[in-house]
Amino acid sequence: MGNVSPVFAGRAAELAGLRAAHARASAGEAAAVLVGGEAGGGKTRLVTEFTRDLRALTGCCLDLGAAGLPYAPFSAVLRQAGRDTVTSLMSAAALPELARLMPALTAAAPPPDDGTGRLRLFEHVLTLLERLAGSEPVTVVVEDAHWADRSTRDLLSFLFRNPPRGPVLPVVTFRPEEPGTRPLFAELARLPHVTRLDLPPLTPAEVGDQVRGILGHADPDLVRDAHARAAGNPLFVEALVTGPGETVPGSLRDLLLARVHRLPERTRAALRAASASGDRVGHGLLAAVTGLPDPRLSEALRPAADHGLLVADGDGYAFRHALIREAVHEDLLPGERAALHRRYAETIERVPDLSDAPASALAVHWRGCGDHAHALAAAWRAAWERRTATAYAETLAMLERVLDLWDRVPDAASLTGLSRPRVLQAAAEAAEAAGDPRHGLPLVQRALDETDRGRDPGRAALLLILRASLRGFQGRDDELDDLREAERLAAAPIPARVRVLAVMSARLLVYGEMDEGERRAREGLGLARALGLPTGTLESIVAAAAASDGDGDLTALRRLRHDGLPPWDLARTINQLAHCALNTGRAAEALSLAAEALTIAENAGLTHSAGLAPAVNQVEALYLLGRWDEAAGTLARRLDRHHGPAFRLQLMIWRIALLAARGTGPRPDPEALTVPLDGGFPQTALPLAQMIIEWRLAEEDRPAARAAVDAVLRHPRLTVQPCHLWPLLETAAHAGGPRLPEIAELAARLPAATPVAAAHKAAVTALTGGPAAWDTVIRTWEELDRPYPLAGALFDAACADLAAGDRASAAARLDRGAGIAARLGAAPLARRVRERARRAGLAGPSGGPLTARESEVIRLLARGRTNREIAEELVISPKTASVHISNILAKLGASSRAEAAATARDRGLA
Repeated sequence: MGNVSPVFAGRAAELAGLRAAHARASAGEAAAVLVGGEAGGGKTRLVTEFTRDLRALTGCCLDLGAAGLPYAPFSAVLRQAGRDTVTSLMSAAALPELARLMPALTAAAPPPDDGTGRLRLFEHVLTLLERLAGSEPVTVVVEDAHWADRSTRDLLSFLFRNPPRGPVLPVVTFRPEEPGTRPLFAELARLPHVTRLDLPPLTPAEVGDQVRGILGHADPDLVRDAHARAAGNPLFVEALVTGPGETVPGSLRDLLLARVHRLPERTRAALRAASASGDRVGHGLLAAVTGLPDPRLSEALRPAADHGLLVADGDGYAFRHALIREAVHEDLLPGERAALHRRYAETIERVPDLSDAPASALAVHWRGCGDHAHALAAAWRAAWERRTATAYAETLAMLERVLDLWDRVPDAASLTGLSRPRVLQAAAEAAEAAGDPRHGLPLVQRALDETDRGRDPGRAALLLILRASLRGFQGRDDELDDLREAERLAAAPIPARVRVLAVMSARLLVYGEMDEGERRAREGLGLARALGLPTGTLESIVAAAAASDGDGDLTALRRLRHDGLPPWDLARTINQLAHCALNTGRAAEALSLAAEALTIAENAGLTHSAGLAPAVNQVEALYLLGRWDEAAGTLARRLDRHHGPAFRLQLMIWRIALLAARGTGPRPDPEALTVPLDGGFPQTALPLAQMIIEWRLAEEDRPAARAAVDAVLRHPRLTVQPCHLWPLLETAAHAGGPRLPEIAELAARLPAATPVAAAHKAAVTALTGGPAAWDTVIRTWEELDRPYPLAGALFDAACADLAAGDRASAAARLDRGAGIAARLGAAPLARRVRERARRAGLAGPSGGPLTARESEVIRLLARGRTNREIAEELVISPKTASVHISNILAKLGASSRAEAAATARDRGLA
């Protein structure tokens, strides 16, 4: 009799949780489930019961260490989906990318990886899952994710943060006690669409059900003893209950080995051999290692399967639980273990097709038998095997293994074909691709220490720009120091100088050093042409620099649109045009360009990577044009996908902007309000500070607004990007306070090269006590079709008119500003306009007649209905009802709902 109970004991609540998540996914809602449980806690059994009658694709993260194939569970998912299905669902361009996971998909080679390969792969996996669910819901199970390699974890995180659209339910099992992955699963569990299920120990009654299933009966004393000793762990119960009325004493390892020791010797020998391969081994590989022909190997393994120790897994075998494999492997003597690793290594060397990842497996097995030279050579090959799969973190791990073995292998340089500094550089480049400066910086420093800057300045310069990139990941300003030193070293007209100038000029633009960035890019462009090197990147940088703060010459960027660039580069180039258009006040043109870039990204399956920056520019353009409902919808539809911290901050800037302008909407993420405003990249810090100040002013919290002004004015790179500083200065001037003289002084010396900048400068000058030129400001916003700053300028100009005694002009401007604010739904501005008119004793702006819908709303408001009651009666959302009421208050010149209702009754509107 086997020890696996046919009775599914307990877990009713967890099974119901999985089914509820599946129902949500089937209805088209975003849903995902994390199943946490200790080793042997029944995670696999729960998921097996759940998926019994569902369409499910399952992949496991096996405890194979460095021998494992990156993205292994997703490779298994593709194999289960089937080659024909995948090729029928995906475009021809996507197949070579997906072939990184399933080489049999196509004979076409993947395109060269320019650093975007991994994101492209992630996008294609997401698209495939969505299309697999086109005909019926699909559950994607990733088991034992606590063993997942870094690349697999990154792909899982991407899928959880960008939930597939359609009936797809990801289910991930993991051990919470594993420290390496605990933070990841804790973070993913906080996503609003994710359900976390933690499996508690079985109760005595549930253990009784399990024992009854194993033995056919459940003696109360046996159940009580099994529950007490196993602590409710299902696997431990199986190990304890070995026969009628029998239990085995000893540790868990002894319990598990007791089951193994009762097997025939030939079965134990086959299990010992399998344990040296990891949790899974192919039938052909195990047959070759054991020397057993197919029938005899199957016969030897049958008792292990019958006793629940081993299960069939595709074309091979897997231990039913990792604890069983660990117990068997740890029971090997050192000499037995080394001999098995050597047999595996020699077998895979002879027949590489027997392993899914031959180079990686060889690196493990040669090291396991102490053959350092073979292990180093295999690890070197495995590094490029993993680089081809865009598994950058795993590439780094293999290169670090090469470096660990370097001093033990006298001819290491001949085995790799590179010197140690070059291998160190390759490892640092892998760390850069993986976004891992913690590992990368010590590696590049070692490479620099071993490089003679006088003898090989070009190599030293390339290492310095690599260190600059890694420092940039940490937000450190000293990356520019490295770039300037690299430029000094690479003084000769060599390819390394082109590379240095390209990187340096691009980073200078990010820091707002436009003049120097353009100059360096033009120099690099000329040198690249002279050396016959590609020039596309440098041409883009030159055009971007020229267009950033003025009309500029966009010829180069526009030409690049038609030069056959790959989709990623083409989307990025067109988005650069959109960015330039925004900086120079052409919001409508920017909106069109951002939409074009988004279409290119979507058609290439790159919506969640190459499409992110264009989507942000699209939101900004819609906001500037006063199309706030569309901006909010785009935020929700395209961008509200649980991105990483840097991108979440970009989204929060525009959420706060909409909240400040409308007076309603989601409150800022607390994380955004803790970001230091006196540091970081100015293109993020300055807009964030501007929107926080506007929001605080809208809430009439002037002290908090001034605190934000104090913080951002301390920014060390405050003036490097005038396009971001000018709107900030105008907002800061509205906050008033002791910083006004400093703001005035900044405005006086800051260049204003665009119409947008000139309008802001005139406004700041007037607000800080200088000569007023409000007519010029108003005319600029009219010409640029910027309704919200136009309404604000009308209000400020009216205040200036009142101070000068021109009540007629003030009344006209207040009336016009109120109308614009009402149309936009800018409730805080409408309130300020209304209050200023009342204080001045003016008749008050009408804001125009009520619309048909507003007339319906005011009638219900006059009857004392709440926003929710109004929304229900008119079949609109409470948020929409709130916007209508804000507009009504502005048009009627009322300061409260009660006043609006009374005014409506007086005018016969109710």
